Order: sequence, then C-alpha cells, then structure tokens
Amino acid sequence: MRIRPFLILVLAAMLCCGRPCAVAAEEVEYKVKAAFLLNFAKFITWPATAKSTDSFTLCIVGTDPFGAALSGIESKEVGGRKVQLRYPATTADGLGQCRMVFVSRSEQKNVARIVGLVNELPVVLVSDVEGFVESGGLFEFKDQGGRLSFVINNSKAKKQGLGISSSLLNLALEVQ
Repeated sequence: MRIRPFLILVLAAMLCCGRPCAVAAEEVEYKVKAAFLLNFAKFITWPATAKSTDSFTLCIVGTDPFGAALSGIESKEVGGRKVQLRYPATTADGLGQCRMVFVSRSEQKNVARIVGLVNELPVVLVSDVEGFVESGGLFEFKDQGGRLSFVINNSKAKKQGLGISSSLLNLALEVQ
C-alpha cells in the first residue's frame, strides 16, 4: 500500500519535470535562431534605393517565440546601425519599415498575405514555418536531426534587389 502513493509522487514529478525541460530546449532553440538572424543580416546587402534610417529594424510578426533570447539585441549593430526591435501590425506600411521580419509560427495561416505585403520591397522574410521558402519567404529554418539549418530563396532575394553573400549561400542546406 505504501508503494502506490510513492509511484504517484514519482509520476507527478516526472510530468512536472518534463515541461521545464521542453521549455528550456525551446529557449535554447530560439537563442540560436536569434543569433542566426543577426548573422544573416551581416551577410546581406540592401539596394541603395532601400529606405535609409539610422537603425536596422528587426521586426517580429505574430506571437514572439524568442522571449528573453532577444533581450539585449538593441545594443547590437548591423552594418554600423543600431538594431531596433519592433512588433508591427501586418500592413504594408508596418512591414515596409522593417529591414528583416521574422514570421512566427502563429502566423502560419497568414504567410501568403504577409509575403504579398512585402513582395516588391527589400525586406528579408525569415521563419521556421514549414514551406516558408516555397511560399515566397527568403530564409526558412530547418531542423536537421537536432541541428539547426536553413534554406535560402536566393532567386526571390535577387528580385527584391537584395544581395546574399556567397559565404552565407554556401552554408545553406539548400539554395533556390
């Protein structure tokens, strides 16, 4: 009879411990993705016609999956410009002010609309939504057996006047 309450406590502890482990793994995943975003930006050139501001605007669309992973990002620089973090409305004006946009999984159903809003603008769209590159995004994060990788839609980048360094293209899992 004493074994049963003990088993219940062990099972309850296992269930409770499993959740923080999953949350911790997701936090690490998005810390790595945050670092990738900044590094992507360092290997991209924007056309001279792109709106010039004093800052490099990184926008998050949808539910922010990064949490604390982006804390301190506004103290970083890209191309000599301070990074500014924004959470814009999904309108042409809102997204047009961004240099780079991360599209959260919460916006999976809105990907086509978001891509359409910046289709002709020099805005880098990045996501971990499956099929994002095929939908018109420029960078898609992929999980390759526990290793984070990415796919690049270079033909779309060229149409938008964006140049992606060959160094970055060589690191991609796939280039379209």
